[in-house]
Amino acid sequence: MDDHEFTEIVVATDGSDPADAAVETGLALSGALGARLHACTVVDPFATGQRVTDLRAAREDADDRVTAIAELARDAGIDAEPVVREGTPHRELSAYLNDAGADLLVIGTHGRGGARRALLGSVAEKLVRTVDVPVLVVHGGDLPGEDGPRWSADAEILLATDGSDAAATAERTGVALAGALGAHLSAVSVVNEAGAVANVGGGLLTDETVSAVRRALDERASDAVDAVVARARETGIDADGEVIGGEPSRAICGYASDAGADVIVVGTHGRGGIRRVVLGSVAERVIRGADRPVLVVPAAAGAFAEEEAEE
Repeated sequence: MDDHEFTEIVVATDGSDPADAAVETGLALSGALGARLHACTVVDPFATGQRVTDLRAAREDADDRVTAIAELARDAGIDAEPVVREGTPHRELSAYLNDAGADLLVIGTHGRGGARRALLGSVAEKLVRTVDVPVLVVHGGDLPGEDGPRWSADAEILLATDGSDAAATAERTGVALAGALGAHLSAVSVVNEAGAVANVGGGLLTDETVSAVRRALDERASDAVDAVVARARETGIDADGEVIGGEPSRAICGYASDAGADVIVVGTHGRGGIRRVVLGSVAERVIRGADRPVLVVPAAAGAFAEEEAEE
């Protein structure tokens, strides 16, 4: 397996349908990986119109919810920790990730597929933008099972890469997940030829220049895919790769659907302290457009893992 381990998994829950799908996914993943599951919910006392009696009921509901999840996990032989925090949801979840030493956050979102519902303002988007651990974003219909995502040796993991430094941590995480599950890994790199050519030379290009740009794009994409496949095969993982064309997010989502991938792994530049906005990035567009779980890996996760190893 690669250098990322999955031993502490936090699943965020608020009782909604997407959160229920995230809980099911968290249970399945924790069982498959032998990880401890932290079932975490946040009571927001600042919610509009929250009265004292409402707040008391919300706390009781939250406690009942995470306790029930922990009991389900323990019945399945999974070590589990029920957690109730109070405050602004994305801030409290982010703080708990640090407190728990989490390797992975699983969270639900309503956005998916053709509707492409905006994530702006949602807890999921804020966490994807700011936390330093991988975030598995689960849509409301992404339930594990016979017709849903598989979290086992039968799983198909799609890893999107462009060979950049920002993608390096996503590559390691995707390979590590495939190794931990014993799953098959497919690496893809997208050549957005139309976009690249339009941005070169102000659009006034000779045929020779266009051909050179195309060759450079194809070579970089091939090198990126070959490097991931080689890394995976060196650790005994069944892996293959392909260079595909088109607008990156659409191409990745389309390939994932055609290949029957159980999860898409993508990287982002986002990092906690800087809180860089990833709005409009490939990662966010994939989250919006995908009809399956998306594992978003911040480049910062690799930096923090290296710092911890040196201490």
